[in-house]
Amino acid sequence: MKSLTDEQLMEIVQKNKADQCQMAFDQLYQRYAKTLVNYFYYALHKDNNKAQDFLHDLFLKLIENKASFKCSQRFKPWIFRMAINMCNNEFRREKVFNKYSDHLKNIEANCLFDNQIDYAVNNEMWTHIKQLPNEKRALIILRFKFNLSVKEMAVIFDCAEGTIKSRLFYTIKELSKLLKKQDYEF
Repeated sequence: MKSLTDEQLMEIVQKNKADQCQMAFDQLYQRYAKTLVNYFYYALHKDNNKAQDFLHDLFLKLIENKASFKCSQRFKPWIFRMAINMCNNEFRREKVFNKYSDHLKNIEANCLFDNQIDYAVNNEMWTHIKQLPNEKRALIILRFKFNLSVKEMAVIFDCAEGTIKSRLFYTIKELSKLLKKQDYEF
C-alpha cells in the first residue's frame, strides 16, 4: 500500500472492499494527518483542540464523500480544498455567533493575541498574518508553511495559476506594508 499513489489509494477506498479499504484509508491518514492538523492549527487561530477536531471531521467527510473524488484528479488539492471549505464554514459560523455574543468576542480576542512562542512562524509576522482576511491568510499558510505549488493552490481555489500568483503578490505586499508601518510606530 505504501508504494501506491494517493489517487490509487482513493480508488481502493471508493471500491469499498473491507480489508483493502481500511488499509488504504489508514495510509492516506498517515500521509496527510500531520500536515492537515498543522494547516487547521494555523488557519483556526492556533487552537490545537479545534485543529484536532477538524482533522477528524475532515477524514469523516472523506469517507462520506469518497464518491465525489474523481481518480483522474489529484488527491492533495482535493483534500486541501475540503479543509479550506471547512475553515470557511467555521469562519461564517463564528461571524454569526459573534454578532450575538460579546462574551465570545472577548474570549476570541484573548486567543488571537496569546503570547505563546511559535517556532514555525515569527510572532510579529504571525500577528499580521492573523489580521488578513481568511482567503489571504489561507494563501500565505498554504504557500509558505505547507509549500504547496502555485498549480496545486490554483486547483484548491478553483482559479487560474496567474490569479494565485497575483493574489500572493498583493497579499505579500500588504504584509510588507503592515510590517513597515509597525517599524515607524515606536
